[in-house]
Amino acid sequence: MGYHFFKEGQAKLESGTFTAEYFLSGANGPWAPQFKAMLDDPDGMIALCATKVSSDDGRDRFKLDPAQTFEVWDEFADKASSYYGFGSEGLQKKLAQNREELANKIRKARADKDDSVNTRELEVEREDNARAIEVIREQRSRLKEILADHKSMLEGWLNFNETEIVAHFGTDDRLEGFQRDGVNRQKVGTYVESLRGQIDTIESDRSKKLKGWKKEVSDMWSSLEGQVNSLAVADQAERAMLPLERTFAPSNSNLAIINRIIPWFDVIVGSLLILGLFSRFASLLGAGFLLSVLATQPFWVPGSDPTYLYMIEFAALLVIFATCAGRNFGLDYFIHTFLNRKKYKLNAEAGA
Repeated sequence: MGYHFFKEGQAKLESGTFTAEYFLSGANGPWAPQFKAMLDDPDGMIALCATKVSSDDGRDRFKLDPAQTFEVWDEFADKASSYYGFGSEGLQKKLAQNREELANKIRKARADKDDSVNTRELEVEREDNARAIEVIREQRSRLKEILADHKSMLEGWLNFNETEIVAHFGTDDRLEGFQRDGVNRQKVGTYVESLRGQIDTIESDRSKKLKGWKKEVSDMWSSLEGQVNSLAVADQAERAMLPLERTFAPSNSNLAIINRIIPWFDVIVGSLLILGLFSRFASLLGAGFLLSVLATQPFWVPGSDPTYLYMIEFAALLVIFATCAGRNFGLDYFIHTFLNRKKYKLNAEAGA
């Protein structure tokens, strides 16, 4: 059990791309709404700039409006300009002075015929400084161009996909009746395999389409972030990269916290179980985690993923907890022995 937890956590850390998004988005059963509420922008409306508009017939209508996204991008551009000091006259003067100093060193080395000075490297450095000065002079205008290009790119993408995206959100209720239909849903899902398969296929297709759209939009955000940060040169480039906070995936969201915790949780619980250290505590934590997994995909609910193995591991962890296995085959033996001796000594002293 410990090895399984440890290897799972190690694989997540090494990949660096672990996310609980797909697992939570596929949550099934009675607790599905609670688990899906942990997701960032689960329906994709924020990423795809979709907003509801009122209509006379009472039905939900949607339109695509990138205004809020553009506000975030404008704020990021202003922040980057201030953060890096784009167009800084002070930095230009510093680089110009450095070029002059390098020129003096080159002239002196050549006049003195000093072979210890690599004049070629100094010339390359002077050229780099000259290029950096030119870049700094154009940084603000380049920033405006990059921002305008990405706004145009997003607007064009939204216009091209608008009909399909609006239809996607406008038909979001096509499965709701079936999903809300409690007892009948169970009967249909159990006895009419073809219909259940059809529903699963529709849901899968919709999910894949939404993920594809969100990735394309996310790539635009990443492109803007990368190009703006790449404008930094010389001393500016020594600063840490300025992140562009995604409105549809904030860095301090529940999902982001879960993604950071779970890999280390698996490694720590696995290590404790392997060593038999605080094994009751570790097994209880592991059992609680597996219980949450079972809650997202209860195997007794039609359409859920098979989670029987998780159930077996959950039961095994409860056995470890109940039998205090670490006290017999792990480091808990030494801790338990030390505490018992101390307790026995205190009792003996009290009796005396």
